[in-house]
Amino acid sequence: MYHHFNLNSRWLTLVCALLGSVVSFTTTASSPEFHYLPESEVSNVQVDDQDYPVLLRSWQGKKKLGLAIIVPGLGLSPDDGGFTAFLRRQLNKAGWATLAITPPQKPAMPNYATQAVDVANAGENQLSQQSTQAMPVFSEEQQTLNIQLQQSFLISTMSQLDSLGKQFQGKRMLISSDDSAGVIIELLKDNKLPMPDMLAVINPYSDRPGQNQALATQLAELRIPVLDIQSRDGTSASLATQQSRFDLSPQNAPFRYHQYKISLDLQHKEGWSSGLKIIEGFALRINTNSNK
Repeated sequence: MYHHFNLNSRWLTLVCALLGSVVSFTTTASSPEFHYLPESEVSNVQVDDQDYPVLLRSWQGKKKLGLAIIVPGLGLSPDDGGFTAFLRRQLNKAGWATLAITPPQKPAMPNYATQAVDVANAGENQLSQQSTQAMPVFSEEQQTLNIQLQQSFLISTMSQLDSLGKQFQGKRMLISSDDSAGVIIELLKDNKLPMPDMLAVINPYSDRPGQNQALATQLAELRIPVLDIQSRDGTSASLATQQSRFDLSPQNAPFRYHQYKISLDLQHKEGWSSGLKIIEGFALRINTNSNK
């Protein structure tokens, strides 16, 4: 069962007022061109009457283990030229079909410019922030709306993937990186996404400090096998929760949670092969254990 957000009239008013300005999301008016890929790899899902590309590659060789759904970091292309794009091409050789989706966009940064008509009234309404506090990027309401838009986008996209990958029988592995992983973890914890057979997160974090701290507990609460990969070049937010993610994980349960610390940078190709081998090994162990 898929869960959908029901925005009440208050939120609908806020959406109408803000989508075009403060919290507007960059949309792909024209889908990125994947002319360098075979036509058979490129499909689309539709969210809010707009097409977004998804890239599907078949498994290769004798092994046919299942489908790996790949969610790159927020705002990236489904074939972003980094580690997730490498996984999209290399996991096929290990018996996994891969389906990379377009992730939600990052919200546009708010504009704090003072209107000309308000310049003469400077000082009449002082900022509520203390001088030692940073100016918040978004108001609480704007941030809540941003989150709902990102979550709703993922829920809608994921609900359409069964038909695209139905020919690839077997396990379903969900792989997500960076801030997309933070959104995915929260949605799985709240049962708002179909539960995969196994989850791999790469340098997971959330831009919201409170939610970032909650990721460790949310990962520990998931009742599926979790592979947690942390590289030394991950964001400070992901590095900040690395130890708590490990400490709160199920103890003496290697098939429930395993954390790997990679010394190589995942921003560079030298580290990609190491990350690939870790994911392949994890998925093989889970498959072997579940088939006993």
